[in-house]
Amino acid sequence: MQIEMYYLSEFLLYYFILALGDFSLYHISNFIHDVTIKKDTRVSKIDPLPLQEWIFGNSVSYTFIYLIYTKKTGYLYFSTNEYNIFYTVISPILYLLLQDFIFYFMHRLVHTPMMYKKIHYIHHKFRYPTSWAGRISNVIDSNLENIAFTFPALVLPINIYLWQMCLVFSSFWGNFLHDSTNKISIPYLNDNTDHCLHHYYGEQNCNFAYYFNHCDKFFGTYKKLKVNCKKKISQNMLKYD
Repeated sequence: MQIEMYYLSEFLLYYFILALGDFSLYHISNFIHDVTIKKDTRVSKIDPLPLQEWIFGNSVSYTFIYLIYTKKTGYLYFSTNEYNIFYTVISPILYLLLQDFIFYFMHRLVHTPMMYKKIHYIHHKFRYPTSWAGRISNVIDSNLENIAFTFPALVLPINIYLWQMCLVFSSFWGNFLHDSTNKISIPYLNDNTDHCLHHYYGEQNCNFAYYFNHCDKFFGTYKKLKVNCKKKISQNMLKYD
């Protein structure tokens, strides 16, 4: 009984720390994004998620992180000597590729008619999103898609520090993807031009991936926005494939 209470207390402590850290990272990363890219914090900020939705909307990823970090499951390692330098260097790339693969299918799942109309439409209310809209979604929606961000560490060995960098990077990348005011086109990547085009459409959609565009291209769901100007895109500059 004492052991069970210990693990429950440990889990709740980790959950609180992760929720607080995630919430802080969301605001800090968006503030940095606004200051360094938009230069105007008044433009992009939207009403934040209610506290209960923030806490429970990420429960799957927090639970996975707790289990992985405490080495109750997964292949997280702390010593750089456990794997050779070549694997250590490429492991974050493998992690992001697997993450992107899982996210693609989770994202397509919430675009099925029933899931979209009852759940995912909340996120798509932002047809011209800002970086702050990246985490606005239904509790079920966010938990499903968040599986992609933590599950790879259950099956793929990765150094703890590189894993933490991947998690933080995913947050900053999410800010970038939802910036509809400063669109950038990057070859081979699912950039914010691609993802903001995804937000423009509703249930029948394109560009489902998170980092790369090879899954969308392979499964025929890729649509590229052609831009006639490298600066901010206005509506009269848009041309679709």
